Amino acid sequence: MSVPGPATAPDPGRAQANLPAVAVALLLLTATTGLALTLADGAFAAADRDPADRRAATALADRMVAADGPLTRRANVLDADAVSPLPAARLDSRFPVVEGHALRVRLGDRTLLERGRPSGGATVRRVVLVAEEQSVTVTPRLTGNVTTLPRRTDRVRLKIDPPAAATVRTVRANDRVVLHDPDGLTGTYDVDVSRFETVRLTFGTTGPLPPGSVELTYYPTRTTKATLAVTVDA
Repeated sequence: MSVPGPATAPDPGRAQANLPAVAVALLLLTATTGLALTLADGAFAAADRDPADRRAATALADRMVAADGPLTRRANVLDADAVSPLPAARLDSRFPVVEGHALRVRLGDRTLLERGRPSGGATVRRVVLVAEEQSVTVTPRLTGNVTTLPRRTDRVRLKIDPPAAATVRTVRANDRVVLHDPDGLTGTYDVDVSRFETVRLTFGTTGPLPPGSVELTYYPTRTTKATLAVTVDA
C-alpha cells in the first residue's frame, strides 16, 4: 500500500511571475472591447446616414432623367447643352431635395458638378443617352422636285429662291402639306417634321427647280451612351 507524500505548497514566486501576464491579457481584452464598440458605433452611425443619402441620391437621379425634367429631351435622354455646364444654384432651384448636401454629379468620365467634398454617402447610377444636336446645311439637287433628307430631324429650315420661270406654291413633308401659298413661296421658312421617320420633301411648282433654288438646314441628333452617377453625402 502506497502512502501519499506530503502536499506540495504553492510556489509564491511562480504566482507572482504570472501576475504581469494576467494584467497584459486584461489590458488587451479591454482595448479590444473598446475598439469593437467604437467600430460598432461607427457602423450604426453610417447605417443611419446611408438610407437618407440614398433616398436623396435616388430622388435626384430619377428627376434628372425624367421625361418632363429640365435636363432631358425625353425619358433617360439628357440634352448635352442642358447638362454642360450644370451650375449648383440651378440644380438647387430645380431639385431642392439636395439643397445643402455635399454633392457630386458625374456623366461618364466628366464631373458635371461638385459641391462640398463628398467623402462617403450614397451613389446612385443611371444608364442614359446623351443627345447632342447638330446643324447641317445642304443645297440638294432635286430630282422631280423631290429630295430626301439623309438623316432624321425634328425640324427643317428651308430657304426657297426659285428662278423667274418657276413658282413654288406647295411644300410637302412626306404626304403632309407643310407650306402653301398660291402666290408663290419665296424666302426662309421653319417647318416642324416627325423625328420618327425619314423626311421626303416634295416641291409643288409651275416648273423645274435648278440646283441652288432650295437650301435646306436640318438638325440631326447624335446620341451616345453614358452612365450618370449621383453622389449625396449629408
